[in-house]
Amino acid sequence: MRAKACGWVLVLAMAGCGGFDNSSLQTGTVRGRILGVEADVARVSVMGRTDLRASVASDGSFQLDGVPATSLELFVVASRTRAARKPVVAQGARVTDVGDIASAPGAFLTVRVMDERGAIPSGIEVEVKGTGLDRIKADASNGEARLGPLPVGCYELEVKADDLEDVEEEICVREGEQLVRDITLPADDDGGGGDDDGGDDHGGGKDGG
Repeated sequence: MRAKACGWVLVLAMAGCGGFDNSSLQTGTVRGRILGVEADVARVSVMGRTDLRASVASDGSFQLDGVPATSLELFVVASRTRAARKPVVAQGARVTDVGDIASAPGAFLTVRVMDERGAIPSGIEVEVKGTGLDRIKADASNGEARLGPLPVGCYELEVKADDLEDVEEEICVREGEQLVRDITLPADDDGGGGDDDGGDDHGGGKDGG
């Protein structure tokens, strides 16, 4: 009995000190099938974790590996016009099959960007955060970017451009909705140029003005 007890002590000690790699118990696989897909545009990702994404086969099947064992939501683009969000509870070290996912007509958002003088800035990028719709470049001729299809719900929109302040705002969309949002980016009063200048956060008088 004493030898057996010592064995369990050793096992517990190894587990507590990193003797076992239990990372596989903390993540699992999520798979399913999206109905009515256009395989060349269909994709699925984990909301808030755009590094966890997968392409979709011609029959609509998909598989996401390395998914955290927790409650989460899938962001699904089924076709050029249809999308869905699907809640799921992923299991560690197991395959969670979510079955068939039906999509609905998605919303489309047109973002029109200008600066405070009404001019179209350069380097406009638009992102619907956490969805995989990231770093969408606007048309340089009119400052517009079209995003979608978006499933019903609320999202955080982020807009950037060269030498201007970033703007973030919440948008909520309904099924099949067509939205137009005008965004004015304010001047970058800090003078650092945001992402373009890796210098000090406090630029002193470098703005000249």
